[in-house]
Amino acid sequence: MIRIIKTIRIIRNFQMQAKKLFFYILPILLSSIFLSGCTLPFIGGRKQAALQVTATPQAAVFLDGEHLGSTPYFDEKLKPGDYTLKLVPEGENNLPWEAKIKLVSGILTVVSRELGESIDSSSGYVLSLEEVPGKKNTSLVVVSEPDGAVVKVDGEPKGFAPIAVENISTGEHLLVVSSPGYVEKNIKAKTIEGYKLTATVQLAKEPEVETEEKEEDEEATESAELEEEIEEETKEEPEEEETASPSAYLEDELPKPYVKIKNTPTGWLNVRSEPSTAKKEESILTKVDPGEVFPFVESTANGWYRIEYKDGEEGWIAGQYAELYK
Repeated sequence: MIRIIKTIRIIRNFQMQAKKLFFYILPILLSSIFLSGCTLPFIGGRKQAALQVTATPQAAVFLDGEHLGSTPYFDEKLKPGDYTLKLVPEGENNLPWEAKIKLVSGILTVVSRELGESIDSSSGYVLSLEEVPGKKNTSLVVVSEPDGAVVKVDGEPKGFAPIAVENISTGEHLLVVSSPGYVEKNIKAKTIEGYKLTATVQLAKEPEVETEEKEEDEEATESAELEEEIEEETKEEPEEEETASPSAYLEDELPKPYVKIKNTPTGWLNVRSEPSTAKKEESILTKVDPGEVFPFVESTANGWYRIEYKDGEEGWIAGQYAELYK
């Protein structure tokens, strides 16, 4: 009798330990489903619908305004029907997301979102299945934002979204959606015979990276262009018929702002019709000499001064060979 009682106690202890082990393993199993990236679109044999939601960063899940919990979220006992799903991220600067979804009996609807600080930096997808009455074939529909994204299934190009791929094989597929200027999206999806799988995909724009190195390169390029212009300016050969300096201004009498011509390697400075040496001799209006002063009109960002070299007549000089007095 004592042995029988001990045996019953051992069996009860084993049952209790088995229950504890089950509740310990279950969360790990669910987490592995979310982290694997695989979808389980078909539950089968149930009247309820299922919903799986993942988000980065973690977000609160609302279904028709009711708070259901936080991501990653999974529920397989939802009533089939149309719902409004809303995700509110924990990050202060990240935008919430809201959309209409349809939950189907015996089907798992998958929602995955990356919630950015702007619409352009946000992305995600929704996978949903819809039974096609009277048909045994399997189809895939892809809708993209932006419109016209390139769609590949298992590495094979299928066309541009929105697109319907008919008679696709049942089972797991790798869906790749891409568009120039946007971050590519890779999705694992499972197709079921007699069902249409719809993938609604939003792509995020590629971030514009403005680095200090790029800015320094741009500044160096501008500086090199200016030096090249100045070099061209000082290498101009004098015309056979010298043009007399048009200056009739005296430094003591000229009101500010004005410019004073500095010494140049050639002994003179060209006055041009535009702030550039691109047209070479065609743009030369006249020449001015070091020490002469002229009324200042305006300047450009790349170092050219516009002066009034004669009453009512204006032209451009390289600012490196002039001193501006304001």
